[in-house]
Amino acid sequence: MPRRMSFVRTMPFISESRSWREDPDRRLPEVVSLERHIERAREAEAAGLDALFYVDFIGLDRTALARNPQPPFEPLTILAAIAAHTTRIGLVGTASTLFTYPYGLARQFASLEQISRGRAGWNAVTGFSAAEAFGIAQLPAPEQRYRHAQEAVDAVTQLWESWSEDAVIADAGRGVYADVDRIRDVAFAGDHVRVRGGLDIPRSPQGRPVLFQAGASTDGIAFAGRNAEAVFAATPNLGLAIEYSQQLAGAARAAGRERDDIRVLPGLHLYVRESVQEAWRAARAAAVTPHRIDSILADLDVELPGLALRGLDPDRPIPADVFPSPAQIEGLGARRSRIATYRRLAYDGRPTYREFLERSAIAGPHAAMIGTPQTVADEMEQWLDARAADGFTLLGGDDIAHLDRTLLPELRRRGLFRVGYEGTTLREHLRLAAAMRQRSPVGDTGVTKGR
Repeated sequence: MPRRMSFVRTMPFISESRSWREDPDRRLPEVVSLERHIERAREAEAAGLDALFYVDFIGLDRTALARNPQPPFEPLTILAAIAAHTTRIGLVGTASTLFTYPYGLARQFASLEQISRGRAGWNAVTGFSAAEAFGIAQLPAPEQRYRHAQEAVDAVTQLWESWSEDAVIADAGRGVYADVDRIRDVAFAGDHVRVRGGLDIPRSPQGRPVLFQAGASTDGIAFAGRNAEAVFAATPNLGLAIEYSQQLAGAARAAGRERDDIRVLPGLHLYVRESVQEAWRAARAAAVTPHRIDSILADLDVELPGLALRGLDPDRPIPADVFPSPAQIEGLGARRSRIATYRRLAYDGRPTYREFLERSAIAGPHAAMIGTPQTVADEMEQWLDARAADGFTLLGGDDIAHLDRTLLPELRRRGLFRVGYEGTTLREHLRLAAAMRQRSPVGDTGVTKGR
């Protein structure tokens, strides 16, 4: 397979919602409007990006809402609206396997597939917040959530594949629209999930939605190795990205798959200017602000209550006992990989507290590439050559229109990014197989047991 990068842009456009205090001329309602999201989606499509990736955290986050406006959308509704205003770009929505029944998940994403004509993707998450809002008194342990998620993904996949490709006949002369004998009834019985019946929406133009995943814990990587066709990873430097990619490759082999079956798309913040110095000035001006530093500290307070960062000497390294140990992090109930990444940022290389805050303000737990079109393209190519990435998930920094004028032409000149879309479906954009290998053995009864 020739070397070529994929690019996904996250939604909602958080950097805009966070900028409302720094830019007094910005009209607040526009920041969270449907029109603004459609405009940004069209810009991403004009630039040739593979997909939009709608990140979603269910539940009322009072801490975040007190600081910044929160987009008033749930993923599938706004993606369906965007589908009506775009023709090529993929549309990936986040949905929890714990908070939504498999039949509902299968039906909703199959519907988005029909609306978008084969551009849908599902970012399958286990859920780590808002359990009580769904009547769950206590969030299950991570291991149990992943067992539940595996059953849900298996059930949803069987529902998507319950229609044969030739089930729709549309023979007007005989008055036959569909051969219902070519629509299989799914009988799935696991420890957490039970489904019986066939899906009431036809097979999608790309076979089925593309399965995305974003977990980086031991359980998350095993789940991705078994199921994911694309992964979003928080790997703030090349070394950690290589480490993650190797772990994912091992998990894929353990599941009877190959690393090439999965597109690895680490999160990335980009600042591209005519000189490296200008790019760094732009990054610091945009991100290293008092409001942003406050937001980083508040986010860390939410991730790890009791973390005593405030008041540390800004010009000294963070004391070794501030963050929990790796063993302690493994015992936490949620967001373990995110906390582990921040811990490594705090201690690897012994940065000062000031340097840790600046780096976190610019990119959080993700990578940042800051420089000229040539130096950033060099760095991206290094990640690609090291098999640390197959592309990137663009999180913030420069907007797509700016990157389309600066960075993307350099990548196209090197043959690392396509000139235009070569297909119409998300699978074609990502160069994925039309249908992935069957992940779970199905017996004569059609019943797949949970793992």
